[in-house]
Amino acid sequence: MRQVERVAPDMSYTRPVQAVAACLGSPRPVANPQHRLDVRGLRTPILLSNALHDPASGYDWATNVSRQLGREGVLLTYEGAGHGSYGRSDCTQGTIDRYLIDLEVPARGTSCPAVAPTT
Repeated sequence: MRQVERVAPDMSYTRPVQAVAACLGSPRPVANPQHRLDVRGLRTPILLSNALHDPASGYDWATNVSRQLGREGVLLTYEGAGHGSYGRSDCTQGTIDRYLIDLEVPARGTSCPAVAPTT
């Protein structure tokens, strides 16, 4: 953890996550191990949203989940950085709001451009 802090001081909040992850499976096996998703027969596909440059949950994780969901899910990509994409731009917030309020599912491959952070 000290090495992570030296190499990436702006990522120091990951320490608790690393500490928890290091203990997984110890001293007993995990009661709910990871497994492939099994989602079938939904009326409305699941909306998954992820930033392309998310420091906490990598974009490759989102694309993996999206692949597992298949037709049962749609990935909305925010082309910027940050953890969490809701509220990052009018595009992401509007797309997610339309999904939650009206069950309007965006087209596959929908992405929202990055927006410069406000100070």
